[in-house]
Amino acid sequence: MSRFLPSNPRLRAVVGWGAFLVGLLLFVQVVLPGPEGVPGRGTPWATVFYGAVNGLVISLSTAGIVLVYRTLRVVNFAQTAIGVAGSFFMFGLVHFTGVPFPIAMVLGLALSTVCGVVVGVSLLRFFSSSRLVVTVISIIGAQLVTTLALNVYRLPFFPDFNDISPSEQAGAYSLRPDLPFPGWEFKIGGLPGGFGFAEAFAIELSIVALVALAFFFRYTKAGVAVRALAENPERASLLGIGVGGLSVVVWGLSGLLSGMSTALTGMIDTPARAGGFAPNVLITALAAAAVAKWEKLPTAIATTVAIGIVSSAFTWSFPEDDGLVFVGLFFLLAGALLLAQRRAGRSERGEVSWTAAEEQRPVPKELAVLPLVRRVRWAIYTVGLAVLALAPWMFSTGVVNTMGVIALGSIITMSLVVLTGWAGQVSLGQWAFAAVGAVVGGALTATMGLPFWIAVPIAAVVTGAVAVVIGIPALRIPGLFLLPMTFAFAIAVQAAFFNDRYFGWLLPDEAIERPSLFFLDFRDETSMYFLCVACLLLAIFVIGNLRRSRTGRILIALRENDANVQAFGVPVLRTKLIAFAISGALAGFAGAVFVHQQQGLSEESFVAFRSVQAFIQAVFGGVGSIAGALLGTAFFRFIEYFGISGLWGVFAANGGPVILIFLAPAGLIGIVNAMRNSVLRVIAQRRQLVVPSLFADMDADALERRLIPLAEPVDSAGLAALPLDARFELPSELYRGRRGLDDVRIDHDAEALGGAIAAIAEAEEVRS
Repeated sequence: MSRFLPSNPRLRAVVGWGAFLVGLLLFVQVVLPGPEGVPGRGTPWATVFYGAVNGLVISLSTAGIVLVYRTLRVVNFAQTAIGVAGSFFMFGLVHFTGVPFPIAMVLGLALSTVCGVVVGVSLLRFFSSSRLVVTVISIIGAQLVTTLALNVYRLPFFPDFNDISPSEQAGAYSLRPDLPFPGWEFKIGGLPGGFGFAEAFAIELSIVALVALAFFFRYTKAGVAVRALAENPERASLLGIGVGGLSVVVWGLSGLLSGMSTALTGMIDTPARAGGFAPNVLITALAAAAVAKWEKLPTAIATTVAIGIVSSAFTWSFPEDDGLVFVGLFFLLAGALLLAQRRAGRSERGEVSWTAAEEQRPVPKELAVLPLVRRVRWAIYTVGLAVLALAPWMFSTGVVNTMGVIALGSIITMSLVVLTGWAGQVSLGQWAFAAVGAVVGGALTATMGLPFWIAVPIAAVVTGAVAVVIGIPALRIPGLFLLPMTFAFAIAVQAAFFNDRYFGWLLPDEAIERPSLFFLDFRDETSMYFLCVACLLLAIFVIGNLRRSRTGRILIALRENDANVQAFGVPVLRTKLIAFAISGALAGFAGAVFVHQQQGLSEESFVAFRSVQAFIQAVFGGVGSIAGALLGTAFFRFIEYFGISGLWGVFAANGGPVILIFLAPAGLIGIVNAMRNSVLRVIAQRRQLVVPSLFADMDADALERRLIPLAEPVDSAGLAALPLDARFELPSELYRGRRGLDDVRIDHDAEALGGAIAAIAEAEEVRS
């Protein structure tokens, strides 16, 4: 092709863009057949225009994603959520209070910019952390910002919230009558219905915003500094550029672009389409950014507009197959990431390590044999099992059913422990794997008549195989880019997997019966609850044994440094695929049991956002341990089903993770470990026991001030036999004093301890 293209780079770009435009027009006007029953081929120009306007509006979000990634190397999943608060504020001012549209628009965009600045300032806490950690924080923050934005109408200058109709509370109304020039319309082609001020203003504002963004980067000092930061952050910092302040500026621009995109989306369609996490809009922006290699802004904008046109034209020709649009976006995103990473080299590898994976260490062997510690441990186990066993007689039938769902959801969250906490491969598609297991398991029992006890293992194996296929790109895509890819997979599964047109042969038509085994019948809620709890205990047993096996240790080593593991002859690629297979099989196992517990298959149970929630639960609890996954699931499910409601409940469920990540990046399990170790230190000090694993990471002087004896020490025994300045300097079995004493091995028998005491006394005498 280079032989026929002009040598001038600009002229070659013009020819390339012209060929792209001609190919796009040929596809929408010649290739697509049009809807059945409508004469002629191709797509009406009104439909093309509508798709172009939507693509241009979404391109503002794409520009924000490219801007944040190019500058900070963060995939901004909060792009469609940062501006929601400002947009809903503008909608409320125009619709409920009658504030003139220009004033309301300026105030709304100002609030969106402030939200972006607040996010940027908050993320300064994690500026030196892994880019993956910052990306995860953006996912958690997106849910918080979205939930709080939906409560904007509760502000005092709006009408009483109870007086607002439910449809208006949800944003299900048209804003066009409240916009300027409500009677002005124009048509394109002969289709009924027309366009008006919303479309014209969307085109104008989008073009002005994108041109202003280009002007900012080219002609302003702040823009030039941001470009320098994007090229080389270390050199920019050495040259005296305020890296932290510029990152806040970037997040502010991202908030402004998000506010424009969501506000224009609400004006063209309804405010409800602009609210929420907006996964359909987000996946379009992510796919376009991936095609542009996350750096080329003009390519990203053009790709977004092209996706909007193709999506609108395809929906016109195949109105019943609109779910295939998201399947196409998934393949587009996966292909773009694979091709881009083939050229990326190692530049991103240092940015994707998972540093928040803290495991719960076992009780030190010096304390595990104590009767008190053993009694407390068995008491905790006994109380937990007693609560699980007595739950059917303590709660109503509906609550018992919900507790069974929570037990199965905990298995899906624990599957992230294997994949993310151990192998370091992140995923936002675990509930999509559960959907595969549910469909396969339900089809095997309801359609083919296989027993439950055979269908569930088969469904787990099939889901594990699907997870391996999805995980193959992980061999070339670092963990940071697996997030958008698995998120696209979750959206594609939700859009197409439950459609009878494609998978009607697999989807069960009849009700799915609950299982039975010999004399046991699991049709009632109590028996099914115990089956769900048994499945949870089985999953805990399997994952726990996997962690203690050689495979589990290799997965941990892969997370830390896969190059070193490969140097020891371990097949890295195969081991990563094993992690995907195990994680997918666990999720598919839970999904297969879930569909029988619910006695039916429902698309609403496997929406893409549930995968995001599962990931947040795992990070909140502690993605590196089984106990952390259980804690995270229990906390969120308690808030959702049994906790407080209203704004406080919303803040607890969405603001709690953000605050916890700020205070304890390791999650709830990190706090539990710290509390447990503090109690164990007190027990060790009271029993006069030397426990190196509890005191090795503590300064001797600080430890002496921190540990206060709870009883009178016994003379010439335990720690009391050592001088005060050496009492807390026992990091291991080998003791070396701070003033140059020779190494003396401290043993538990009296003879060795007496020799050590004699050596210390002799050294003190020589020093004096």
